[in-house]
Amino acid sequence: MDTNENIGSGRASYTDEERRELIEEFKTSGLTQAAFCREWNLNSKTLARWLRIEREDNEVSFCEVELSGEAVLADEVRIRLPNQIEVMVPLASSAALGALLREAAGCLD
Repeated sequence: MDTNENIGSGRASYTDEERRELIEEFKTSGLTQAAFCREWNLNSKTLARWLRIEREDNEVSFCEVELSGEAVLADEVRIRLPNQIEVMVPLASSAALGALLREAAGCLD
């Protein structure tokens, strides 16, 4: 991939596919952002912006869930994240579930 293409303004232009390829190449390179950008002749602020946008797009958030009066308390909670990682947490009571979720929400601050 040639990262030196310019379009009139003196600024390089990248397609969405080229951006994705460069981000993946960076992640597997083992290089720092600065070293990667030097190697690929890429503006370091450009790569940092792409990585920030990707991180924001993949951000996980919590939402409030109401349980009906008919809900049965299980002895474990399984949470599947968008990246298909599953977290299983054993629970002793509904109070333990509440404490677990409050603690998890605190990690987002």
